[in-house]
Amino acid sequence: MTKKTKKVKLTAGFILIGILAITWVGSRLWAKRTDPYASLEVFFQVLQITRTHYVRDVDLNDMLENAMNAMLQKLDPYSMYMNPKSYKDLYISMEGEFGGLGVQIGITDGWLTVISPMEGTPAAAMGLQSGDYIVKIEDESTEGITIEEAVSKLRGEPGTNVTITIARRGMDKPFDVTITRDIIKLNAVSYASKLTPEIGYINFIKFSRTARQEVEQAIDSLFTHEGVKKIILDIRRNSGGYLYEGVEVSDLFLSPNKEVVQTRGRNPQSFKVYRTHEDKFIGDYPLVVLTDRGSASAAEILAGALQDWERCIIIGDTTFGKGCVQTVYPLPDSARLKLTSAYWYTPSGRCIDKYRTTLKDDEGNKKDEQLTFNTLGPRARPLYGGGAIVPDVYIPYEKMDTLVTRFRINRVFFTYAADYIAKHPNITRDFTVTDEMLNGLKELARKQNPKSDANTSNKKKAKSKNAPKIVAKGHHVNFTDEEFQKSKKGLATQLKLEIAMQKWGRGDYYYNLIFAEDPMLKKAKEILSKVEKTSGLFRFTDK
Repeated sequence: MTKKTKKVKLTAGFILIGILAITWVGSRLWAKRTDPYASLEVFFQVLQITRTHYVRDVDLNDMLENAMNAMLQKLDPYSMYMNPKSYKDLYISMEGEFGGLGVQIGITDGWLTVISPMEGTPAAAMGLQSGDYIVKIEDESTEGITIEEAVSKLRGEPGTNVTITIARRGMDKPFDVTITRDIIKLNAVSYASKLTPEIGYINFIKFSRTARQEVEQAIDSLFTHEGVKKIILDIRRNSGGYLYEGVEVSDLFLSPNKEVVQTRGRNPQSFKVYRTHEDKFIGDYPLVVLTDRGSASAAEILAGALQDWERCIIIGDTTFGKGCVQTVYPLPDSARLKLTSAYWYTPSGRCIDKYRTTLKDDEGNKKDEQLTFNTLGPRARPLYGGGAIVPDVYIPYEKMDTLVTRFRINRVFFTYAADYIAKHPNITRDFTVTDEMLNGLKELARKQNPKSDANTSNKKKAKSKNAPKIVAKGHHVNFTDEEFQKSKKGLATQLKLEIAMQKWGRGDYYYNLIFAEDPMLKKAKEILSKVEKTSGLFRFTDK
């Protein structure tokens, strides 16, 4: 064989090996490309087989919706598929107002029940009371109704009427009430008041479209009309809202052109920096922010920015750690896809989102995260950056006594308070919870669910009249006398709060009862009473 022939064969061999290699790599790439489609084919086969052979009829739309959400929840807890109703409910909650009656509702013994009428709303004006049963809506019985069904029937266009039938303790027969729907505002600031001659308090519970305006009005009222010189901003249980509102509210406390938050994601367009753009609403004054595990989202943007710029000290528990941007994408049939597209970072560079700190690389190793940061003010104080906002003065969230919690879950306080107010309509604000009242509470909590024939008969009669039998029932809780005695103080406190809320609403009296037992608020007042300037706050921090 000549050298030329060997060379030709060798070249052909290399070409053949190259072709085989390219074919193998191409097939692997094609296989990877088509795997998702093969999986989808299997998925649809599963749906079809289930639809045809499962032991009972199934709703395929529900199955598909659950499947989509299960898929998205593998990404993070916040990405989700929203059907049209879910999206509408989200929109209403974020916008902060809707057409309705202004009443919080629940289900008691299978019937729709008034938990609390909201002050200044049509429900309050028409005299609805906590504990009232709404037994009919537009002459249709509410027995067995769900909260979602009730809300859809009670809400409507402002100016339209809805007739409900009320069964009330102490009254022999149900009666009809026709209420005109109105715009119901979900206030961002639920309460603002002067606690001492120098200290004002703002309970900021929600970031909505009106959050900036409401917080500004509260600050203005406290400084201009009440003459306070220091503020406690309470954002405990504030679950957040719009990123933009977090920046807008920060404007009230920080100087112009201060960075409030950054967003960073995979796509270049997700990298944004948000800054303040107005002078502080009122100059510099000592500010304490209260946080807990329920402080989340935009509340954490606000807390993080104020902490980074040494504008306040934070007292309380570590925040929730929800620091991500969700982009809402439209889908067919008015549905929406809410997808996480970026994470939030405080001005010092801390990632707010605790889920981000748990991510792993392609090899399954936890990604390195910078954990130590510093404030941007003259003190350069150390900050922890492992997700969420860590307070400067740590006071752990006070857990409710176990027996008190069980009483609340079983609505024992609610039912006893409603019965007590019906029997004592002239109760005054100086009332005390007596041993007799606590014994009545104990007796109610130990009652078994009514399952006898007599009770069943009563239920049938109630159903035929479209009205429940107004009795305390269905609140059985197992506990010993020793457990009750140990929890007596907590039980008395919760009962007093429930009676106060049902009788007089969430006003000064109700909040003063809460404040008297609040360790975080006590600490905030103690520190503020000892300082005259913001700089003095940092003498009392844990670090």
